[in-house]
Amino acid sequence: MVMFTRNILKTDFAMIAGLVMFVATSFAGDFRVTADAGDVARVERVGPPTQYMPHLDRYSEQVPDAYHYPIPQEKITRETYLKWIEDSGHLSYAEGDAPTKHGQYGPRHFTPVLAKYVQTKDPKLADAMIRMLKAYDQWIRDEVKRSGWHSQFIDEPAYLGLYRKYLSEGGALDLQKDQWFRDLILYHTKTLHVWGTPQTYWRGPMHRAQGEGIAKGLAALWYPDAPDAAEWKKYADAVYQDWWKYKDVPPNDTGYIFGIFVPLFVGAYLRGDDTFFTDPEARKVWDRMLYEITPDGAIIPYGAHGGWNSTAGTRIFMLELLAAKTKDGRYRFGAHKLMNYLLYQQEPYKKHHILLGPETTEKIALAYLLADDSIQPVQPDAGSKILYRKETLRLRNKEAAEKWLGPLDPDPARNQICCSLIVTDKTVPAKLVLRSGWNPGDFFALVDIFPRHDPLNTPGILGMTRWGSVLGLAMNAKGSSEEGRLIVEDLGGTAPLRRNTDPDLADPYYQDVKIDAFVDMKKATFATVTVKDYAGFPVTYTRSFAFIKNRFLVARDVARFEEGFLARIASAYNSQNIGPQVGDHWANTYFSGPRSSTQTVKNPPYDLLVYFSPQPERTMKVIDRTAVDPRAIDVSAQVRYEWRGVAKAGRELLFTQVYYPHAPNMKLQASNAPGAARVGDLVGTAGADGITVLQDDLKGTVIRFTFDQDHEEWVVFNPAGSELSQGTLTTNAKFAYVDSVKGEVKSVCAREATFLSVGGKEVFRQAESKNYER
Repeated sequence: MVMFTRNILKTDFAMIAGLVMFVATSFAGDFRVTADAGDVARVERVGPPTQYMPHLDRYSEQVPDAYHYPIPQEKITRETYLKWIEDSGHLSYAEGDAPTKHGQYGPRHFTPVLAKYVQTKDPKLADAMIRMLKAYDQWIRDEVKRSGWHSQFIDEPAYLGLYRKYLSEGGALDLQKDQWFRDLILYHTKTLHVWGTPQTYWRGPMHRAQGEGIAKGLAALWYPDAPDAAEWKKYADAVYQDWWKYKDVPPNDTGYIFGIFVPLFVGAYLRGDDTFFTDPEARKVWDRMLYEITPDGAIIPYGAHGGWNSTAGTRIFMLELLAAKTKDGRYRFGAHKLMNYLLYQQEPYKKHHILLGPETTEKIALAYLLADDSIQPVQPDAGSKILYRKETLRLRNKEAAEKWLGPLDPDPARNQICCSLIVTDKTVPAKLVLRSGWNPGDFFALVDIFPRHDPLNTPGILGMTRWGSVLGLAMNAKGSSEEGRLIVEDLGGTAPLRRNTDPDLADPYYQDVKIDAFVDMKKATFATVTVKDYAGFPVTYTRSFAFIKNRFLVARDVARFEEGFLARIASAYNSQNIGPQVGDHWANTYFSGPRSSTQTVKNPPYDLLVYFSPQPERTMKVIDRTAVDPRAIDVSAQVRYEWRGVAKAGRELLFTQVYYPHAPNMKLQASNAPGAARVGDLVGTAGADGITVLQDDLKGTVIRFTFDQDHEEWVVFNPAGSELSQGTLTTNAKFAYVDSVKGEVKSVCAREATFLSVGGKEVFRQAESKNYER
């Protein structure tokens, strides 16, 4: 067996400047490629610890800023949505014999045609939709004849109601005389089996149950004299309460959750149920959809998702409908942010049928139908926020569900719990939104703090953006993944895991999350989150954030071992590219282009320095994540700062990171000789040379930043609030940020402090320990 040894050399990186390279680096000695059962070869990387593949034009493109921002800022109206529809080419579906050829996709594909019909009242379009619906009816009957049932349960039942409403209002469908349409609805409802399973009458707040409930409920509403209408109505009322009683849904993702909301939103609209939209508790759910939107109008995906900005079209129509029903202009503001970002991405979206169809055009047609242009957009609160939601539990069986849902049908073919998931009335933290503002290009980060339901990424950074550029992105994962947080591994298989012992619950373990601190100020947001039984280990993980608005983010992690075991623990961050600038404890990172569906979409050039505060017994590694997890193909590079050893009970390990967004540059550090140009050092280290760690231990952390000439910034973490002095700064603030130019303090943010001085000058002093900013 041939062995390749990885030598980490002190290479003159200037020699490799300008090379286009991709290096797949994995754990040395931890990954094996097997040719066959009898021949196992070890493959290790020889070369510099970098992983990056820069586009040749990346460094010649205009860097985004206030004057070269690439994302449109157009005034959005219903006409904007109509223009997108016309540009999509989907109106051609109504031409010739095309309406008869869409089969099971007809109701989805023809929503743009429906929107155009509402605008024009063109009878040719009405005729095309009638032919599509009859062809869809035939497809349903053929499918039932072939397999015994059909599975059209999410978009289609509610969309059929939209055709019913608008075609009848336009005189193209006679609800009294057109028996074929009644037959379509009743046959569709009677033969519906969600996702090809024999079970029916699903229960719970997830997509199978709510989609089936809306289908049966609408059919019973429209045709109360139908033979099964009474049973359908009884079921629809019961399953609706599975979500409405708690006014939340289980998924911790940006994928499945909209499979629940599409039928619920359209169903409520068709029923005339305005309470669905205006109820104060329900609006807490709707506000989560709003505040997760980035300042550029993008959606940072998490959990099970379809890639960057996936489900944007769905969120647009929901927010427009919410604005129309609540008269709250904040929802229109969010919808219009999203639409402008889609206009920026329109070119790549046209190259992929999923992006152009169900991801955008089909839902933008609903936005056209449901929007109210009389509602003026109103900017939402521009500060950082903690978003809350109801707890999610995964159940072992139907019997356990009765404790929350009440009596269920004992028939095993009925009332199964979709995904075995429910929600309870317990409110828990969901997301930490770190926002600099709503202005184009503002720095933004989304942190997961939800302790229930896979993927369990508490308290991981799910994504970051600056100047419209993706700086962080979670991979598509139903199960847990490692996203911008500490990774704990049991190397000896001896860790005493904190497993779930409740016989009714199926989750392997449960974490508890506590918000220890949160304060949002004009220039900074400070927050501390503690996770007990982290990832099922006997570990308490305390993470503190100092989010310096439109500047950088500092995260301070303390892992306390409640019991001892042989462990590997690492602070990790994921990207597509690592390099070209790499040091012993820092690395430049960037995204060439995030994936949406299977299409690469636009991404303005911007980089992120990931800097690990140097600590003893730590090693930085650059890893190809796909070596151990093929799900990571779209975000395959990981940089981590790792500790390995026996962690005894009571031991605490500290990891501190700086995330600094900056303009891209291929310049590498050419010299470490005394007198090297300061600007050259900064650019050559992607900004790392501008970070000075004065203190970083369990008592506190003090970091000085000199990214710009004559500009000095300080960040302080001081958990105990005792007096702390480093360099020229002295304070007892638990958190602090100081911004000074040419020695003059321009702004300061401090949490729970009585004094702070810097450069020999007292910045403030107050008798009571409280927050201070200026």
